[in-house]
Amino acid sequence: MVQEATGVSLSERILDLLKQGQKKEQVELTLLAEGLEEYFVRQVVAEAVKLKNTKTRAQALMLILAGAFLCFLSFLLTITSSFSHSSFEIVLYGFTTIGIILVFAGLVKVF
Repeated sequence: MVQEATGVSLSERILDLLKQGQKKEQVELTLLAEGLEEYFVRQVVAEAVKLKNTKTRAQALMLILAGAFLCFLSFLLTITSSFSHSSFEIVLYGFTTIGIILVFAGLVKVF
């Protein structure tokens, strides 16, 4: 890979620029100004964007799964508590609400 004087690889540098909030086009222009080939720059930036999106989707999937598990756990605990005639409002309303919030937070990250 192309190395800078600081020892940072090109892909790491592109990911850092994207994390700083620069758009894909701005990153491409920055790299083109350094004298890299246009086709190479476009391919590397496209792969870096895919990598960044993959990480975001993985985080979103974890939120969705955690929320779904919490909702399922709430269901099981509510059913169990209803047989013992104990108070299950915290489980029913608290866990379910938190689970639904986690699911929607994951969906927001995906879309």
